[in-house]
This record gives sequence, structure tokens and C-alpha cells, in this order.
Amino acid sequence: MERREFTGLVAALAAGNLLAPFAGAAAPAVVPAMPGPPPTGGLPDKLPANLKQLVKNVLKAEFQTVNTDWDGTIQIEGLLRFAHRGYREGLEYAKKWFAYHVEHDARLTDEQYYKQYDGPKARILRDGPLAFVIYSANLGVAFPVHELYRQTHDATARRVCFDVADAILHYAARDRFGMLGHDDYNFTAFSIPDTAYWATRANAIAAALSPDKAVADVYWKQAIYQLNQGIRYFLDRDKGLVHTGLFKGEPSQTYWCRSQGWLAWAISGLLRYLPKTHPQFKIATGALAVIADGATKYQSKNGGLHVLVNDPTTPEEVTGIAMVVASVKEAMRNGWLPPTYHALCDKGWAFIQKSVDADGKVRNAYTGWAVTAEEKKTDLMDQNFRGFVPGILLLAADEMTR
Repeated sequence: MERREFTGLVAALAAGNLLAPFAGAAAPAVVPAMPGPPPTGGLPDKLPANLKQLVKNVLKAEFQTVNTDWDGTIQIEGLLRFAHRGYREGLEYAKKWFAYHVEHDARLTDEQYYKQYDGPKARILRDGPLAFVIYSANLGVAFPVHELYRQTHDATARRVCFDVADAILHYAARDRFGMLGHDDYNFTAFSIPDTAYWATRANAIAAALSPDKAVADVYWKQAIYQLNQGIRYFLDRDKGLVHTGLFKGEPSQTYWCRSQGWLAWAISGLLRYLPKTHPQFKIATGALAVIADGATKYQSKNGGLHVLVNDPTTPEEVTGIAMVVASVKEAMRNGWLPPTYHALCDKGWAFIQKSVDADGKVRNAYTGWAVTAEEKKTDLMDQNFRGFVPGILLLAADEMTR
């Protein structure tokens, strides 16, 4: 029996209430690939010149140097978002990047592979066309690869989407709340909302791609469970803010800027694929509204979010607000949220534009992470270049110019 046949059998026997809305219905529709190649053309006219330069700066790096950790994958997804709108250079770059890693990474020893990214070591899975490590931030490789599949119909890209979701289902660590572990070594020490994003969106993608309803249901169940646990343990509904994380099982005392974005992105990562008739849809949009209301309340005077969102003595920061407004604007555009957050988005978009100079260099970016934020090391601004910074702004710029 094939692995996915067995998975389907388990689903048929054991699926719980989360899957009831799918019972007796046809499998959720596959997210359609674009009919043929994307239209030719340049970057959108609405994209300001400094943001256009930011896109071009990403293309200046040799594709071989862009890794499959989130520093690299979020930049590739940004290029592919614009490729979907006609930016052929982005598509060609992404195709070369993917082909290189499929061919190259499987030949690396573990130690050679670890040198490609900044982050903790974890097991490397090598049983599919793309070798990848199950440190959680590397699981975001499914996101640009899925977009590449939509635009090119590449069967290898489609396979990688399933491989990542299967890694989350079968191999990756869990914390004691059942959420995806950050990595193989630290999953008992802390949990942060980015893991909800990697796990939820990757499984939602696999569910949407699966033509087999029983198999799709397994992925839907995992996507919904991971998101619900993230909402339950990270979202402080009283304050309207997302905790920086859980540390030794206890909620943080801080509310970090990017944590707001991580949970918002996890929610959007489900809503893009989940049928609107599913009861989880209202749960997810309700949580997103709480985050949007909190961002509106605490948005800084210039349009960003403070590094510690409810502490106005900490610096105004750009990546957190970029993540939030990208999700909220997408939600309003698709009717997931009412059109009541345009002021939040417009002010945030203005701050994003002011945070990129004419040469496409980003400032106002917190280059620490959740642990340093919880330690209140809030002055780690623009201290070292990380690829996730332009990547986040590319995704926001795509949405804000639609």
C-alpha cells in the first residue's frame, strides 16, 4: 500500500469533527494553475520606484546563493507574486533557483547543507526530489514552490508541496501543546507563532492540491488544528495582540511586532484555500479581525508597529506592519473582512514606502527575533542584512498595489 493510500485509509476511519463539513461532498477544488504562462510585462505601474529597485536588488544576487530557508524562499515568493502579474524576470529567476536546489542540495553532506542557512540544525529529509531540513523556517519552501507550480505546472514542484506537508504530518517535532516544533532541539524551550504559519499554510496547500478527498481531509485536519492551537495559545484577545511566544510553556510578557504578522499570515494561509462554507472560516476571520483591531489601536504615529507593540518607547518597525497590512488588505479584497481597515493599511503602506530608500535598501527593520524581543533587546535595528526583510516587503508591496 502506498503511503498516501494508507493516509487516506486512516482519514476515512478516524477523521473527526473538523472534517464534518467535507463529509459526503466532493473534494475541495484544487487551486487552479494559471492557464499557460503569465502575461509578459514589467512591474506594476502602481509600484513606487524605490520598491521597484528593491525587486531588482533581489535579482542581483546569484540564484545559487539564495537558500531554501525563509531568508531565501520569501524573496522567491515575492518575485513569483510579481511574475504572476507579468514580471517574467522573476519567473525565470525562480525556475533557475528551484532547478539548482533540486539538483544540488541532495548531493550535500549534512554539514555542507547546514552551512547554507542561519538557524538551528535539524534532520534533513532526502527521500524526495528536493532535500530539505525540518527546522521549521525551512518548511516555508513549499510556498514559492507552490506558486511556481501554479505558473509552470511543474510536477516536481507539486511533489515538493506534498513532501513538505508530509514532513509536518509525520516527521517534525511537536511542542507539548501539539504545535509544530521550532526545530529538533528547542521544541520544549519555546514556541513562537511562525510555526503556526509554516504548518498551517503548507498543509492547506497540500489539501487544495490533492485530488483524493480522503487524503485532502488529512491535510485539512492538520492545517486547521495547527491554526487553532496558534490562535488559542498566542492570541491575547483582551489586548488584541499576539504574544511573542510561549517560553517554557508560559505566555510571553511581550508582544513582538512580527508575531502579529506571523499569526495573521497563518490565518491568511488557511483562508486562501479553505471553502467559505467551512465553520473554521468564521473562526479564522474572527481572529484576524482581533489582530487588525489591535494593530489599529497600537499603530505608531508614522504608520509602523513598535518592536514591542504596546510599548511606544521601542523603535517603530516596518516588517511587522508589512505582514499585518498585507493580510488585512487581502482579507478586505476577498471579502473575508469588512472594508473598515483602509486607514490602517494606507498608513502602514506609507510607512513601508518611507522605509525603503531610492537604492532599494530597507531601514526600520528589527533584525533580532522572538527570543531577543522577549529579552527586551529592542535596539537590534538594521544591524545585519537578512533576506527575509526585503522578502516581507515584496509580499506586502504586491498586495498593496492590487
